[in-house]
Amino acid sequence: MWNAKRSVVLSCICTKIVIISAVLFLLSAPYWVGLYVDYASKNPDIKNPLIFTVYAAGIVSLVLLFSLNKLLSNIRNENVFIFDNVKLLRAISWCCFVVAVILLFSGFYYILFLFGAVAAGFFGLILRVVKNVIEQAVIIKTENDFTI
Repeated sequence: MWNAKRSVVLSCICTKIVIISAVLFLLSAPYWVGLYVDYASKNPDIKNPLIFTVYAAGIVSLVLLFSLNKLLSNIRNENVFIFDNVKLLRAISWCCFVVAVILLFSGFYYILFLFGAVAAGFFGLILRVVKNVIEQAVIIKTENDFTI
């Protein structure tokens, strides 16, 4: 039967798969970007800015993924309402905002990045709200732990 613990384990597995995929993609990014530029008949001058965008956003995304992995590990260990999780959610949301800024500037040479910038900014905003909710829950839990 499916339960919350199995769901967290599945999320951990998926996160690790995405981390491995992201690392492999970043290691081979020049090849994939070159292939895309050739296949899509794009201007070859766009190749270097695309590679820069992929690496800049990719490194920030790896920080996000490792933070997410740590958050899921805490949840798997039944440490949900702790300040460490608030810090991790804060880091994840800021990573979303940084990626949004990178994609926003990259939108000047490739318009489709603007859609990614909006999506990353929106996710960052939602995560800030979730972080604030968890932070208040941690404060209430801490107060309740000291109550006799």
